[in-house]
Amino acid sequence: MRRIVLFLVSVCLVGIFSGCASMDQSTKQRQVSSVLAYLYPDSDNLPVKSNSIAVLKVPFRVGIAFVPDNTNAEFRLSESDRQKLATKVRNSFINYPFVSDLVTVPSVYLKSGGGFNNLDQVASMLRLDVIALISFDQIQNSGATKQSLLYWTGVGAYLIQGDQYNILTAVETSVFDIKSRQLLLRAGGISNVDGSASMISFPKQAREARVRGFDQAIDDMINKLHTEVDSFRLHAPADPNIKLILPPGYNANEVHK
Repeated sequence: MRRIVLFLVSVCLVGIFSGCASMDQSTKQRQVSSVLAYLYPDSDNLPVKSNSIAVLKVPFRVGIAFVPDNTNAEFRLSESDRQKLATKVRNSFINYPFVSDLVTVPSVYLKSGGGFNNLDQVASMLRLDVIALISFDQIQNSGATKQSLLYWTGVGAYLIQGDQYNILTAVETSVFDIKSRQLLLRAGGISNVDGSASMISFPKQAREARVRGFDQAIDDMINKLHTEVDSFRLHAPADPNIKLILPPGYNANEVHK
């Protein structure tokens, strides 16, 4: 009986130390989506500036979508979180008078490497004139602290915050006129989230921290995007590559409250 108990204790200790050892080396996880890879999947066909004139009939209908990525399902930002973040962007710009509506586009509508042909399909389905594509690059570095040595107690794996993480997130929104394929404006945002957790709670807390990183980066991006929108409204009427069709009585400088 004593041998069985000693054997079971040994197995438990090996499991604990194995879990701790997995954190001894600094590890990195990354999820990234590229607007260039989505719009121009053929690397030999480099993007060139569109010569078409962007004809914008004010007010116009805008779609907001996350650019497709191939991140591991356990690490990637969930669809529900993507829609929440896209809705945050929507609510920040819905009161501009040149926007008739802002529509959050489900990720399943965008194909990896789908390009402008895919955008044409989405635009036809949802009656979109303009698309705001959100791309991102998020890196999570994680590792063990000296406190992780206390994991050997078993209880320490639940109580001791011996694992740490650093999450750097960058997002960018690129706004295109779909028909002319012209880039109208763009803006980016960044965030940096640090934290620590016990070995048992690490996956959950790190996942929540990644979502928080996206949320903060989106907030930073929204502030900068407002500045870019104001600049666009100021310069678009004189831009030879943009033709604005305004309704009678439209005031380009007014924003609905």
